[in-house]
Amino acid sequence: MEKKKLEKHIFRKILFVLAAAFVLTFVVVEGLILYHAQKTSEEKADVILILGARLYGRAPSPALSLRLDRGYAYLKDHPETIAVVSGGIGRGEEITEARAMKDYLMEKGIEETRILAEEGSFNTYENITFSIAMLEKERPGLLEKKPKFGIVTSGFHVFRGTLTARENGLDAFGIPSETPPTALLKGYLREYLSVLKYLIIDRNR
Repeated sequence: MEKKKLEKHIFRKILFVLAAAFVLTFVVVEGLILYHAQKTSEEKADVILILGARLYGRAPSPALSLRLDRGYAYLKDHPETIAVVSGGIGRGEEITEARAMKDYLMEKGIEETRILAEEGSFNTYENITFSIAMLEKERPGLLEKKPKFGIVTSGFHVFRGTLTARENGLDAFGIPSETPPTALLKGYLREYLSVLKYLIIDRNR
């Protein structure tokens, strides 16, 4: 009987520790996500990297449209800045996200010579690393000049996007776009798990 009581006591302690660890990590991670979603910077980017999101066939989803509008506004205000649009082709998409993003910006008047399209990535880690590889090929010598990068993405995604960029050697800061109201709760909650995945798995590749 005493052994069973001891086992129950140990089990409850383990559950308590696990619950406390979850609450602590959730508060810390969500705090960082929220902080970076609100943070603005006066720094000037030499390159902005616009991270992809879902397409409906060929049309940008509301989240992607907001990212593109934020990127367009930045490019319009900073005519010397170039853009990398990044994203492959997912389920239900007729073209790559990068192709649709480039078309969107060009239709608004951004010159094609200012836009590079990275069309092979399927997640944030690949967005960053594939874009770096493409820049090394398409803009020889650019990275050696240590350019400043602006990471354009939905507010909840800025922390992970800039963290990934910095840990891959880029001098980067976030340029948050608005998030569609219907995606706010889902986006912020899911991002907690995505940050943990990045810290545990992706960054150790």
